[in-house]
Amino acid sequence: MVERTILAATLAALPLLAVPHLSFAQAPGYRVEIVPGATEETVYAWSRQRCEEWHIPDAPLRAFRNQNGAVVAFASNYRNRAMAGPSLDRIGISCSVSFEAKSSPDPSEFSDKNWLTATWTSDGRDVFGLMHAEYHADRYGNACRFKDRMSCWYNVVTAAHSTDGGRHFSAEPRQLVAAPAFRQDVGQGRHRGFFNPSNIIERDGAWYALIATTGGEGQKGGVCLFRSTDIKDSASWRAFDGTDYTVRAVDPYREDLSQAKPCQPLKGLPTTVGSVTKHEPSGLYLAVLHLGPDPSQGIAGGRVAYSWSADLLRWSPLQTLVVHPTMWSKNCADTTRYAYGAVADPDSTSRNFETTGDEAFLFMTRMRVKDCKLGPERDLVRVKIHIVKDQP
Repeated sequence: MVERTILAATLAALPLLAVPHLSFAQAPGYRVEIVPGATEETVYAWSRQRCEEWHIPDAPLRAFRNQNGAVVAFASNYRNRAMAGPSLDRIGISCSVSFEAKSSPDPSEFSDKNWLTATWTSDGRDVFGLMHAEYHADRYGNACRFKDRMSCWYNVVTAAHSTDGGRHFSAEPRQLVAAPAFRQDVGQGRHRGFFNPSNIIERDGAWYALIATTGGEGQKGGVCLFRSTDIKDSASWRAFDGTDYTVRAVDPYREDLSQAKPCQPLKGLPTTVGSVTKHEPSGLYLAVLHLGPDPSQGIAGGRVAYSWSADLLRWSPLQTLVVHPTMWSKNCADTTRYAYGAVADPDSTSRNFETTGDEAFLFMTRMRVKDCKLGPERDLVRVKIHIVKDQP
């Protein structure tokens, strides 16, 4: 995902797409703020803790408590390594690789470069995950008509499973959760497919994740809501079609694509969602997004924004949490930029850190900028936030 997060800037330029018969949620009466005086704390320092040059925080933080009560967290690149410790405040680095795809030149294997971007477990031992699976056809002979990475990038979301508390994950047997209704050689010239799952959150006996798509071939671009009624069955995931959860991923290499249906992007969430958590005092869901420059609001470098929902379908208008240079800033005077914002509360009552109280942390990747370029010098940092009820 060194280059993949350009997706967010692209999606941010897309028009907001309304969900039929649903409207924006009303302002919930809560706001999210950086705690006054709070400073960034370094969770992972690339300069002294890396296992190799590209051992970088390259995805939003995901964490759970394993069967022994220890916290296991992921925020890694395609060579997926866990962090672990007695609490979310004390997680250390391991050089052991929990999962790495096969760098397969066959796009039908969905195993070129894969990121573990969501985890969920009920017992800390059996862990179910979602993989952001990239295929870069420019790496494989004549598989792409173009030479640049973005024009040849094809993406799906697959399922993963661990039986040992996250020490090792398997993506076999292959199971698609979200996929475009076309193969990788269709529509080359831009990045295509489904990208960047949010964390998985349980609600009323079902499991949900927000997944972004750039659209194409009858699919509108935006963010779609996916639901599983049985987290142990990776084939149970369905996307919202505007009325119900009916959209099953159709394998473009093995199934009849005439059976594929588009999902309905949600209004109010224009780009990749870094995290979704339930604010326990209010019962509302908080989504956090990292956005690029927005000239209409006078924001040159980018920002972290947030939205509220009571039902995961209807979202309030975006509000700004913090303005800072993001990965998509064009200012060569930047010394640092940020991406992959995600909220987590070390004191969450959820094994999977699905809930927050009034105080939590915003985790982010902080990137060093040199000669206007981003390299591997990236740290995982966090800053304390609080959720404040507006006065009437």
